[in-house]
Amino acid sequence: MSDNTENVKIIEPEQSEVKKKKARKQIGLFILLALIVGGLYFIYYVTYASHYESTENAYVTGNQTAVTSQIGGSITNIAFTNTSKVEKGQILVEFEATDYILALEGAKIGLAQSVRDYYALGSNVDSYNNALREAQNNLNNVQKIYNRNHESYKAGIISRQNMEASTTQLQNAKLVVSQRQTALRNAKLQANSKDVYSHPAVQSSILKYKQASLNLSRTKIYSPVNGTIAKKSISVGQKISNGYPLFSVIDLENEWVEVNLKENQMKKIQIGATVELTSSLNGKTYKGYVVGVAAGTGNAFSLLPPQNASGNWIKITQRVPVRVVFDKESLEKNGLLPLGTTMEAIINTSDIVDEEDLPILEYNSSNPYILDAASIKKTINKIIKENSN
Repeated sequence: MSDNTENVKIIEPEQSEVKKKKARKQIGLFILLALIVGGLYFIYYVTYASHYESTENAYVTGNQTAVTSQIGGSITNIAFTNTSKVEKGQILVEFEATDYILALEGAKIGLAQSVRDYYALGSNVDSYNNALREAQNNLNNVQKIYNRNHESYKAGIISRQNMEASTTQLQNAKLVVSQRQTALRNAKLQANSKDVYSHPAVQSSILKYKQASLNLSRTKIYSPVNGTIAKKSISVGQKISNGYPLFSVIDLENEWVEVNLKENQMKKIQIGATVELTSSLNGKTYKGYVVGVAAGTGNAFSLLPPQNASGNWIKITQRVPVRVVFDKESLEKNGLLPLGTTMEAIINTSDIVDEEDLPILEYNSSNPYILDAASIKKTINKIIKENSN
C-alpha cells in the first residue's frame, strides 16, 4: 500500500494554474490571429476583390469577310496566299473573261437594234395611219356604190344577185377599216413613250447591257477590306460555279474579345467598365473596355437548345458572353493578335468610362467587284445616239 502511494505523482496547484493560463493565452493568440486575418480579408474584399471579376474563358475574335464567286468560270490568276496582307481595292483573283466579253458585245448589239426598232415604230404609225385613210376612202366609195345599187334594186333595174354582191363589198370594206383601226392602235401603243430611254424594249436592252457589264466586272475580284487572307480554297486553272467560297479577309485592326462570365459574375458588369487583358500567346497585357453584353447565354443560341423542363434537371451555371474592345493605343503598342487566341480578363467594375469615350469598332466593307457605273452610262448614251434618227 505504501509503495503505490509513493508512485502517484502529486501536481501542485500552482503548476496547474500556470498551464491553464498558458492554454488560454494560446487560444487568445489564435483568435486574435484569426480576427486579424479575417479583418485583412474583409479589407481586401471591400477595397479590391469586390470590384473585380476575372475569368480565363476569353477569346479574341473579329470581322471575317468571306468572299464568294458571283459568276462561274476558270481562274486564271491568284495574287495572294494564306496569311498575305492585302489592302482594300487590291485585285486578288481573275477569271477567264472571253465568254463575258462576247456576252457584253451581244448586249451592245441588242441595245442598238432595240433603239432602231423604237424609231421604226414611229414610221409604222404613219404607215398604219395612211393605210387606214386608204381603207376609209375605199369604204366611202363602196358605200356610194351600195346606195346607188340599193335604189336601183328597189326600182327593179338590177338583179338580186348584183345587190347581194354590193352588200358583201360594203361589209368587207367596213371589216378592212376595223382591221386598220386596230393595227393603228397597236402601233401607237408600241410606239407610245416619253422618249427612247423610257420605251420598255429599250429599257430591257439597257438592263441586259448593264447585267452583261456587271458579269464582266465580276471576272476580277478585289479585296473588300484591309486585312489578312485566310481560308484560301482555290487554285489557278480551277473551274468553279456561282457562289463558290473563295477566301476570307480578316481585319485584325478591328478585333475584340468575347469574355464569357458566369451568370453569378454579372451583377456589377456595366458598359464602359475597364478590363485588363493578358494574352496567352505573347504574355502581354492589353487594356480594354466593356461595350456590350450578349442577349443570351451560349446554350440559348446553340443548334439544339437544352430542354430543362424534365424531372432529372440539374442546375448548371451558364456563361454570358461580354464584348470587350481593345484600347487602340494598347493594341498598337503590344501588337495584333490572331483570332481565337485565349486571354485572361480582369474586369474593374468600379472604373467606368463614359460611353461617348469608348473606342468604336469600324465595320468597313466594300464590294469585291468594282463596277464603273459612269463609264457604262456613257457607253449606253453613245449607243443610243449612234442608232437614233
